[in-house]
Amino acid sequence: MRITLRQIEIFVMVAEHLHFGRAAEALHISQPTVSQEVGRLERALGLALFDRTRRSASLTPAGESMVEEGRRLLSQADHLVSKVRLYEESRMKTIRVAATPSVVNRLLPAVISRCERELPGLDIEDIAVETGAVSPLLSAGHGDIGLGRFLDPIEGFRTEVITDEEILVALSRDHPCAGAARIALEELHDLPLLLWSREQHPQYYDYVRAICVERGLNPMVLVSPPRIVGSRQYLLSEARAFSLVPRSAVGHLSDDLRTVSLQKPATLPLEMQWRDDDPRPYARALCELIVDEAAALA
Repeated sequence: MRITLRQIEIFVMVAEHLHFGRAAEALHISQPTVSQEVGRLERALGLALFDRTRRSASLTPAGESMVEEGRRLLSQADHLVSKVRLYEESRMKTIRVAATPSVVNRLLPAVISRCERELPGLDIEDIAVETGAVSPLLSAGHGDIGLGRFLDPIEGFRTEVITDEEILVALSRDHPCAGAARIALEELHDLPLLLWSREQHPQYYDYVRAICVERGLNPMVLVSPPRIVGSRQYLLSEARAFSLVPRSAVGHLSDDLRTVSLQKPATLPLEMQWRDDDPRPYARALCELIVDEAAALA
């Protein structure tokens, strides 16, 4: 019996679309090629994987069993190729770090500056991504280390909380609460909460909303584009909304905003995600440096 990874890839794509034509379009190959490769796979197994009709296809019990294993096999193959390529000469001294906005603002500059002194042979390729995009980027093989909030589990990567940042209220200097030393969130019952959509990062969104609810406030949410500190910041400046931000965002808010501590403090975890079997000495050294610098900034 001879089965190829290409056959598995084509089979999984057909299983996801349940349509040979749409699978061919997604793979950028012809429909006859898709049909031929699935046929070869079925003959090699001695089993039918699809029940076919003129317009669609459905999985047989054997096909349903094979989908999950096929996806796992493809993931393992990608991991194998990704790991072996780390030994390329150009990759041995280059580490790709994906980071969300608040990390790019504060922690990452400190890390890169220290690396220039302590790891002069290392080239850090920093990749700025939006909230919620760190783990998908690493999973796709486009990064080596990720820094962000509430990162998703990825096969082949370890995840660790490296610090907890204080959460602050960001609001207009003209708001009556702006001069307070601390704010009880229920005092902001007259303002909506400016926050990105839940679809962007459900766990982070729910965490921020829970902080409000636990402190006696159930705010209406004004949906912002990916960054709170961005094109909708004027809603904060004009006292039309408030937001909850990590302390690392403070230096990147406009002058007409004020940040105030919560009366009942809350924190946001900052996590690091990295390949658990990365063979490169620079990778291990950089992870240790990031943990150390995060503790120092906290």
